[in-house]
Amino acid sequence: MRDPMSLARRDEPMARHTTFRFGGPADYFVEPRNADELALALDTCREQRLETFPLGMGSNLLVRDAGVRGAVIYLGGLEPGRMTREGRKVVASAGVKLPKLLRFACDQGLAGLEALIGIPGTVGGAVVMNAGGRYGTIGEFVTCVHALDRSGAAVRIGGAEAGFGNRTSNLGPYLVTAVELELPPGEPPVLAARAQAILAEKKKSQPLSAKSAGCVFKNPPGQSAGRLIDEAGLKGHAVGGAMVSHKHANFIVNRGDARAADVLELIELIRERVRSRFQIALELEVKVW
Repeated sequence: MRDPMSLARRDEPMARHTTFRFGGPADYFVEPRNADELALALDTCREQRLETFPLGMGSNLLVRDAGVRGAVIYLGGLEPGRMTREGRKVVASAGVKLPKLLRFACDQGLAGLEALIGIPGTVGGAVVMNAGGRYGTIGEFVTCVHALDRSGAAVRIGGAEAGFGNRTSNLGPYLVTAVELELPPGEPPVLAARAQAILAEKKKSQPLSAKSAGCVFKNPPGQSAGRLIDEAGLKGHAVGGAMVSHKHANFIVNRGDARAADVLELIELIRERVRSRFQIALELEVKVW
């Protein structure tokens, strides 16, 4: 077994690894290929007192311009092709890209995950954030999560224990290595048609092709964060290279030269305006490193 820390890249620009396409350098950038290498990397980081930052596809992440002090551990390389099916049960490695899992399930006649179409990222990241939207979330189908704690010890977490909520879970302290899901049956042509219909609707209302991190804020109970921001008159408002999307006000897009500082300033402006007008405090959905 190789030592992934010996191959770690120093001062790796995080702009290469986030969908926002900006972010300062990470002290170390580590790419384990399996759970054993991940455990070895975690053990080394603990010995060297390096803080660890697990990374999927960087699709729900804002990295500050100063970068990351510690080791970013890229989990998208954890057996990215490993998916198996047994009856209604699907097991997928954390490194599998979410669109690939969606296609696999639909082709196998297993329903539910088509609701996640258009969402980038890895299976591991999707489960930690309980990815989804108005049509459903991945957490609804998770029966077991295989993970390592920060010491590198293996743990199994049941779906009920994972604490899935609105873009959140109890999985933050862990590094997911694989996920078990139980999916209801469906007809592949019907599932594929539903997935395409959902994607077409999303393309009309969301800037899916723009450089963004997806929805910036969680929806307050009974409210839509996008609607609140829109009614506060902030669609199209810009700070530097960052702009509130004209398509969906809960998306901040990088117009090409945005810095993290631009987005953070725009986030605070949005929060202040929505709080002042509606007496509602918006909570971040995007993670900030």
